[in-house]
Amino acid sequence: MSDYKVLVSFSEDEMEGYVTIVPYRDDRRGYIETEHELIQELKREGIVYGILEDKVREAMELYNSGKDVKNFLIAVGKPVEDGVDGKVELKVDLSAQPRIEGNKIDYKELDKFKVVEKGELIAIKTKAKKGKRGITVTGLGKEPKEGETAILFPGKNVRTEEKEDTVYFYADETGYVVYQKDRIAVFPMLNITGDVDFSVGNIHYNGDVKIMGDVLPDFVVEATGKVVIYGTAISCTIKSESDVVIKGGVAGKDKGKIIAKGDVDIGYIERGFIYAEGDVYVKGGVLDSKIICGGTFYGELRTVKVMESEIKASRGVNVYIAGSPYNKELSLITGVDVLKEKEIEKFREELALFVKEFGEIKRKYGEDNLENKNMSAFLGSLHTKRKVEEDFARYFELKDIIREKYEELKKHEEGVYEINAMIKVKNTIYPGVKLQIGQYNLIVPKELHNVIFYKDKESGEIKWTVDLK
Repeated sequence: MSDYKVLVSFSEDEMEGYVTIVPYRDDRRGYIETEHELIQELKREGIVYGILEDKVREAMELYNSGKDVKNFLIAVGKPVEDGVDGKVELKVDLSAQPRIEGNKIDYKELDKFKVVEKGELIAIKTKAKKGKRGITVTGLGKEPKEGETAILFPGKNVRTEEKEDTVYFYADETGYVVYQKDRIAVFPMLNITGDVDFSVGNIHYNGDVKIMGDVLPDFVVEATGKVVIYGTAISCTIKSESDVVIKGGVAGKDKGKIIAKGDVDIGYIERGFIYAEGDVYVKGGVLDSKIICGGTFYGELRTVKVMESEIKASRGVNVYIAGSPYNKELSLITGVDVLKEKEIEKFREELALFVKEFGEIKRKYGEDNLENKNMSAFLGSLHTKRKVEEDFARYFELKDIIREKYEELKKHEEGVYEINAMIKVKNTIYPGVKLQIGQYNLIVPKELHNVIFYKDKESGEIKWTVDLK
């Protein structure tokens, strides 16, 4: 029997062990011969794992030198290493917040639909890491908490690449990102299942847009691709760099606008505006509206009545019923290159700015002084002299620019009325309807049926004939 006694205690979780060494009898203090001897005593008392050799040596030296060894840390268990949860990191900000400009909040501009390019990284999934088992100083195992698995599957038009413990998600098409629960997908066509309202906000989308409901008043839908609306466009703005199809129709309320670089195909239009670079197709009525298109206007189904409106179509107007016996406010215009007209309008606006600047300089100095380059009456300080010289030089520069611009304008205007187009009425056109084909005009003198209007260059008039088809 040893001449000393080893007493042990533990922390609550048994991850630390402590030793107290006392003489076996108060009158005789034993001597610890070796570290191995003390370790064996510790094991007999229940500390079997994590014994610290340097602490054993220190405790032995303290005791052998006559000092107290009481509740001395002698062993440390192997701590549990809990697993690490897997995680999903979205690389696209899918939050939808209203636009704030100064003190104003625009609840229609939510930026809700985030577009990504093909090949763009859209998400990263990190796999869960397993935990490591712990051991108490008494030799008992302690199980770790395992990391939770992050769940994310690739949806439509998404591909993945896996490297070690990480999965990378890439867009396989250009489109908008949809992230729902455990799946992420990319859709080239933006699909709105209901109305365009405050829950959706204005749409500015790079691609095709399909809207199953209505577009409510004052909202905007802009797309680089085709826009298809199954409901009604109500007093809103629709813009497309392709075609626009509205199954219901356009209830413009004098504010609705449809602008397309392609064709426009609608059910009906009332108090609205359409500008299309292609053709316009109407299956119902046209009332109190303005339609301009670079192609042909088609409203020849039996359901179509065109009244109290202006239709301007470069390559032809085809209608079933035009006008009414009660209201003569209808204009049908064709044979006019509306796209070229638009270019001319922009050109004239630019020319007007040069003419305005030219006039201001002329009023300031007088035409005679400018033409004779008489600057002496206006020269004063060096600053004034420099300004006068600049104005006189600008006058002659503008004079040349305006002359050149007028010549260009004449060239632009050539061919505006050279399109060979006709106005066809399959059923009835009422008296008072105003017609224009190219540069020729006619007010329909009487009720006519199943007629074709055309321009007769020899007489300089619009004439008509019965459509024999």
